Amino acid sequence: MVSFNDRFSEIISKKASEILLDRKHVETSVKKEAAAIVSGRVARRFFDDVYTLTYLETALTDRPFLNIGPGSFRHPNWRTADKKYGGSNEAWTEMRRGIMQDPVDYYWDAYSGERLSEKDNFFKVIYSSHVIEHLFPTDLAFFLSETLRLLEPGGVLRIVCPDAEQIGRAYKSRDWGFFMHYLIAKTGRYTKPLSSISDEALEEIAADFVIEWVSLLTHKDNPKHFNKQECAEFLQQHESIFDAFDEAVSLSSRELNKSVGGHVNWFSTEKITKQLESAGFSQVNVSGYLKSSVPILRDIRYFDRTDPEMSIYVEAVK
Repeated sequence: MVSFNDRFSEIISKKASEILLDRKHVETSVKKEAAAIVSGRVARRFFDDVYTLTYLETALTDRPFLNIGPGSFRHPNWRTADKKYGGSNEAWTEMRRGIMQDPVDYYWDAYSGERLSEKDNFFKVIYSSHVIEHLFPTDLAFFLSETLRLLEPGGVLRIVCPDAEQIGRAYKSRDWGFFMHYLIAKTGRYTKPLSSISDEALEEIAADFVIEWVSLLTHKDNPKHFNKQECAEFLQQHESIFDAFDEAVSLSSRELNKSVGGHVNWFSTEKITKQLESAGFSQVNVSGYLKSSVPILRDIRYFDRTDPEMSIYVEAVK
């Protein structure tokens, strides 16, 4: 029989171990937070130096850098341009996420066909991440003509957008894990364990993802809209998945997208390269995640943050 003193000593020892573990956990958390603060300060100092080493002080005063479709991005050296949605007068992040943001420098909508209110050849660098897939082909042509007008000779446009070739390849090879990683692990849109979903259901979920990623055909207010099963059937009807993408885009309502801002276009590296060349850029280079030719665009705190595992990176020189 265990004596009272032995039992008491056992409880005290257990509690002491728990307190020690809690203390170690707190100390580890504090150290990690301190390291993150130091790392952030080092990164800030480093990239502050990159700006001053790369550009004249007079140029930095003008802030000749533009982020189109910035979301929550704000940087003291950069200007921002975004559109307002509907009668709410809200920009993208406010409309989609309900998060209030500081005003942007230019409210500009490529759908309007009106030029952004800045003089020709003003910007040295323009950055646009996950924006062009929201533009129909004619609107994209205008968007690219505007960025070309706004850049100084030798200026660089960096475009990041979803990789439709990768998405199409995953669907064709029945790589349902590719889609479910995004829907379960990354965004939490699905909460069921992957192993509990049937192959037929996975195919329909993936088809719905694919169609939503390139068009408005899953939106209930689009003149033609599909459920998950119809999305799978639609893709099966086309010999090439890119033919399916083109038809899906053509069946999407431009008027609806003025207010909802969904995906209504698709891009492979080859397709966006050809469109940039057709727009008049003198040189187009395929880039990669944080592999910009422009030193200030390698700052992970601000750039290439959206879906890097399924994105294309391209840089065009005026």
